[in-house]
Amino acid sequence: MRTSRIAVLIAVGAISVPLIAGPASARGARSRTTPSIGQQLAALKGSDTVATDGFGVSVALSGTTVAVGAPGFGKSAGRAYLFARSGATWKQTAELKGSDTIASDYFGYSVCVSGTTAVVGSPGYAKDAGRAYLFSDSATGWKQVAELKATGVAAGDYFGYSVVLSGDTAVVGAPGYAKTAGRAYVFTNTAGGWKQTAVLKGSDAGANEGFGYSVAISGKTAAVGAPVYTKNAGRAYVFTDTASGWKQAAELKGSDTVSDDGFGISVALSGTTAVVGADGHAKQAGRAYVFTDSAAGWKQSAELKGSDTVANDGFGISVVVSGSTLIAGAPDHAKQAGRAYVFADTANGWKQVVELKGSDTVAEDGFGVSVVISGATAVVGAPDRAKDAGQAYLFKA
Repeated sequence: MRTSRIAVLIAVGAISVPLIAGPASARGARSRTTPSIGQQLAALKGSDTVATDGFGVSVALSGTTVAVGAPGFGKSAGRAYLFARSGATWKQTAELKGSDTIASDYFGYSVCVSGTTAVVGSPGYAKDAGRAYLFSDSATGWKQVAELKATGVAAGDYFGYSVVLSGDTAVVGAPGYAKTAGRAYVFTNTAGGWKQTAVLKGSDAGANEGFGYSVAISGKTAAVGAPVYTKNAGRAYVFTDTASGWKQAAELKGSDTVSDDGFGISVALSGTTAVVGADGHAKQAGRAYVFTDSAAGWKQSAELKGSDTVANDGFGISVVVSGSTLIAGAPDHAKQAGRAYVFADTANGWKQVVELKGSDTVAEDGFGVSVVISGATAVVGAPDRAKDAGQAYLFKA
């Protein structure tokens, strides 16, 4: 059975995000030719994952390093697994856990990798106050280098529900803060270690908005989703790091979003392009909205849906963008087998170029709960596969 991601951790309005599951699978064909876009390259699972671990709830990718969260591991203490490419194969290189995580901490609920640094969210820590853990790769392997918590965070804040990392900057969402008004916290790696340097909130955010449910960063720009805003219509906020600190630069909404659309359930950034998912739109068929920054500010430039998505597919529950490539997950498509849709920015606008599925995914696998792309590789999580043990699939992007 599919488990609601929010139901597991936080009751944020009526929005439901799938949590646990993933697929297993095959390597791409043994061809010496360049793989075509959408060709499956590998299927990953943790070396010790079992049913209900939810491997693939979160995925991250940087260069040749993949991180996959399994927050259900060990009575929901959680784990995160790192994989590295060796030639044509991908091998597990590390299994991470927080230095003080225990049952029900949900370590691995969110993950991100940037170069030789990884951040892992643990939103269930200390009665759902939450934590985030930073790890660094060294000659002796991956080691924890910091444990992040935010000033003022208390039980029920779910700090670590979302995390993102770029170089020496990390952003951590806490959507339960202040009666689910929510906050996002910026941390910077300084000479004295990782320090909190900013607290983000929407200019008009109030109680029950879930600000911080999703976070993204690109250079000096960050985006934060608030999918519960105004009866779950949702909003996303864009912030810029200026000489005087982080400032809100825009408040985004979809051109046709209404109550229960969940706009902001997912956010992604790449340069001057932002993507915001709204998995509840059109009887939960879902949409993804593309915005472009210009001299006139952030403006919507496209509204995307999958070529075969229908009601209850949840398209847009996960989104990622890198340059001219965009991927949106629809984990409830085809009796929750799930799909992920790849779009390319062409001279005629954003066009779907391929529809991804795991080579062995079946109903209730939840393929598309999480998506990520880096360079010519994409990863899609299917955390509900094999009785919620979960798997993650790598594709040529």
